[in-house]
Amino acid sequence: MPEALDVTCPCCEALLKVDPETGGVVWADKKKAPAKDFDELVSRVGSRKSEIDEKFARSVQHSRHASEILDRKFEEARRRAEEDPTAKPPHPFENE
Repeated sequence: MPEALDVTCPCCEALLKVDPETGGVVWADKKKAPAKDFDELVSRVGSRKSEIDEKFARSVQHSRHASEILDRKFEEARRRAEEDPTAKPPHPFENE
């Protein structure tokens, strides 16, 4: 397996580790400039708060969607069990 490539972002000068097989960023080492004053720190926290809230909302939405999929699978399994109650449930490790 080839080793990850180190790339420097020309925009923010972050060090990125890129997987050569998938092209995905495996690690990002972002360097932030030190804050000059307290007001700048407060504004940074405020801007990050909205980003974190968006990520949280997406994760909640994903969790709801995942539970809906599991509910559908369960209902399908229940429907099949009601159609033929004497049938043996499929075993995931047996070859058919």
